[in-house]
Amino acid sequence: MTTGRAPRVDLVASVRGDLKRLGLDEKGTLAMAALDIAVRLGVDGVRPTAAAMLHKELRATLAELERVAAGQPSSDGIDDLRARRARRA
Repeated sequence: MTTGRAPRVDLVASVRGDLKRLGLDEKGTLAMAALDIAVRLGVDGVRPTAAAMLHKELRATLAELERVAAGQPSSDGIDDLRARRARRA
């Protein structure tokens, strides 16, 4: 008998796999943030709205980790704003 729920994915293991693939240490601040978000998503009873927000943050954190691993500078909202203003000037 099926319950109608999707099979549970081990998101923490998946994030650890991404960190390993990127060659990043799990003890780094962004890496730890990504793992923390993955743990929170795995908690039974997480509400859909909270899960959606956490997924958004996880995607953004993983994207930032990919930039760091590629040797690109970490993105900063203030720096982005300064760059846009400089282009307009």
